[in-house]
Amino acid sequence: MFFFKNFRPTIQKKFDLKNSRKKFFTRKSKNLEFLLNKRYFWMKKYLKKKKIIIELGSGNGLLKNILNNKKILLSDIENYNWIDLIINMNKIKLKKKYINKVDVFIINHALHHCSYPAKLLKEISKYLKKDGYILINDPEISLSFKFFLYILNHEGWSMESNVFNFKKPVFNPKNSWSSDNAIAFHLFNNNKKFNKYFPEYKIEINKLNEFSIFLNSGGVVSKSFFIPLNNLFLKILDNIDNFLIFFFPKIFALNRRVVLKKIT
Repeated sequence: MFFFKNFRPTIQKKFDLKNSRKKFFTRKSKNLEFLLNKRYFWMKKYLKKKKIIIELGSGNGLLKNILNNKKILLSDIENYNWIDLIINMNKIKLKKKYINKVDVFIINHALHHCSYPAKLLKEISKYLKKDGYILINDPEISLSFKFFLYILNHEGWSMESNVFNFKKPVFNPKNSWSSDNAIAFHLFNNNKKFNKYFPEYKIEINKLNEFSIFLNSGGVVSKSFFIPLNNLFLKILDNIDNFLIFFFPKIFALNRRVVLKKIT
């Protein structure tokens, strides 16, 4: 089952974002804190002294709080009291004042919910200033991740998707909770292929990470079982993760970190 080219869940994943945001601020977990620090803190050097920073698909909007950066403009397709801009990633259209003015776009675990991922990257390039950045975290479709997706049965994948098709959606664009967890793999697994379609970008970072520290985090949005650990043991686990992912990336990697720089 984990070697299936395609898997579509029978249960539609949908979170109560207001409730998940509330739970985040009330629960205390070193495990989750460690994971989120690892997932977000590397972005800080790209955000330093930047004026216009837009996160796409912000969901519960926690990134702004975790990075403690008030300049980040949070966006989503739905309007919540923490959202600054209403943006549909499938039909992105910003005001003229943003053309060639955005310093950084952040797409954190939202790209796999975009029906037109290549079209999105192409369209936001006109808003991104030269030498601006796109910072991406998204699931990596390893054997382990396929196993957990199959067991949880709420998100799927397709190893046959043509993500470089600018006109045909990867999945139904009318449902904002639909997803394909293989999107980041298809886009960034082959640098030469990516550069063929996107000569305006340079891939500065393309790194796989996260295994046990993600699984034992207690859940980023949803709440799940975890074994509480202190920072010492979390660091040890992280080093073990790095070892496993370095030698067996197709088995263990659960996250792909990508940095794109606009060069033209």
